[in-house]
Amino acid sequence: MCGILGWVTTQSTDGRARFARALDTLRHRGPDDGDVYAADGILLGHRRLSIIDLSSAGRQPMEDPALGNVITFNGEIYNYLELRAELEALGHVFRTATDTEVLLHAFRAWGAQALNRLNGMWAFAIWQPATRTLFMARDRFGVKPFHYALTREGLAFASEPKALLELSPELRRADDATVFRFLSAGELHAGEDTFYEAVKALPAGCYAEFGPDAGAPKIRRYWDYPAPVSVVQDPEEAAREFACLLDDAVRLRTRSDVKVGLTLSGGLDSTAILASAQRLSPQGLQCFTSVYGGNERGEARWAAAAARPYGSVPLEVEAPKQSWLDTLLDIAWHMDSPGYSPAVYPLWHLMKTARQQGVYVLLEGQGADEALGGYPQYAALSVLQHLRGMRGFADFGALVRTVRTSAQTFSAPVLFKWLLRELFPVLITANRGLAGAASALDPAFLASMEGRAAAAHPAGSRAAGHDLLTARLLQDHSRNILPALLQYGDAVSMAHGVESRLPFMDYRLVEWLFARDATFKIADGRTKWLLRRYLLQAGQPEISARKDKQGYPTPVERWMAEDNGRFVRDLLLAPDACIRRYCDSAALARLIDRHASGRKGSGNHVYRLVSTELWMRRCLSQP
Repeated sequence: MCGILGWVTTQSTDGRARFARALDTLRHRGPDDGDVYAADGILLGHRRLSIIDLSSAGRQPMEDPALGNVITFNGEIYNYLELRAELEALGHVFRTATDTEVLLHAFRAWGAQALNRLNGMWAFAIWQPATRTLFMARDRFGVKPFHYALTREGLAFASEPKALLELSPELRRADDATVFRFLSAGELHAGEDTFYEAVKALPAGCYAEFGPDAGAPKIRRYWDYPAPVSVVQDPEEAAREFACLLDDAVRLRTRSDVKVGLTLSGGLDSTAILASAQRLSPQGLQCFTSVYGGNERGEARWAAAAARPYGSVPLEVEAPKQSWLDTLLDIAWHMDSPGYSPAVYPLWHLMKTARQQGVYVLLEGQGADEALGGYPQYAALSVLQHLRGMRGFADFGALVRTVRTSAQTFSAPVLFKWLLRELFPVLITANRGLAGAASALDPAFLASMEGRAAAAHPAGSRAAGHDLLTARLLQDHSRNILPALLQYGDAVSMAHGVESRLPFMDYRLVEWLFARDATFKIADGRTKWLLRRYLLQAGQPEISARKDKQGYPTPVERWMAEDNGRFVRDLLLAPDACIRRYCDSAALARLIDRHASGRKGSGNHVYRLVSTELWMRRCLSQP
């Protein structure tokens, strides 16, 4: 896990000095080491976070002596030991114990086809001097970021946009269409566009090549979600296969030459990882959970219950109220974008504490909800799917059981609300126009966006042929929800030089889950059926039976309403507020009033506006 930077250029006169400054903006991603490779027309930079092979032999950029290829690589190839053995059988000789060298040899042996053999998370570039071609690749789900920009001086790429802005200051321009899609519809990191007009993201599951005569990178897809198949399988057999896949995903992600820990909320996802890791490594993991001080315990009770069977006590990390706005300003700089979830705030303090405790790798449960059906909207879709498939009275009984169980898990009002939203999508648009960030947008800005702000990555054929629930899961996993969560997870963890590893993002597990229909995700109204079964067999009956879902609840929305919303008013209604570029002040004041008065439904929208203002203040002004 590191920071990467590259520049293919022949026009710059002060390129080396600017490149060094740009690389320095990524120091937080790789506090242990750094180096630059320079040749005619190419600069490659690397900031290293040492996780595998802590010796100086792991320094990057790394060269393949056989071909002269040079790599700068961010991520981990978890199955590197198996790949190394396969390559050694082909006659390859290794001089380090790193996964980076394995990746270089894999590219020498198999070219772009090597990507299909990798199990991990990655963003890397390989310079091939023989053909003067740059090969760039990103992992299947975009866990690791890869940004690039074409300027008059050539092609540049980096882990984070801030490095590109330092290299080419003319890139420091907001992309108004992206801002509009975010504020009006909550679309975030859903496609190739970023919040900077000329900075793009290499799509997940793709690689690109940039040669001497190329005007732009030629992008190709090497992986996609599986097409719908009819897998008829006994539930008991499915539960065993799921357990084997999850256990192996955890096993691979505990490979490390430094200490490995876990963010533990006491929810189904993190507890399952803990149970699996405990069987694989009885010495246990250092667990971290979030609290807020006083009577605000977050999910500390559940985290303690999850860890108790293993004789472990999670370290409680306080996310203090003091200076929360200043912290969010720092977070905006590291994210290089706004965000829609205040969950970044407790995560920031968890990652910071883990680093202070000497834990540089943390396992997390990200990705389970969108593959296994953990959110209330999925329970609502399950109910609708039952309704559409009813053939008689027996089916009606099954429907009643589904509704009853779903209402126990998420409460009847929540389930009813989501049923209405799924049945009448127009209600979502209406609510955004009344109580959402969209209600605060300036009419002139809205008019300027007509015809310019179509969806960056519209729902396509990926969901075709799947049942109703699985189709939604696929869209949320690939576009609507998960990409934004992965982006802020990477940004916040790497802000503190901590590597976040996600067992539920193992591609074998994801492919297996999406090859099965909704009955393997939600059964009789009980979400995450496979995961609950796993926990029950792992000796976690209390967690398996949880009927609520919180994740890491955060009081940030309530803090924004305190003292009649004073903090938010001072920020968003100030004469020099950047958000005035997009919002009408009077409408913005009404939205703040609504939230400050205690009326529900506007808190996350107010946070969205606050986050946008903080990003503009910190990232769009000249450093």
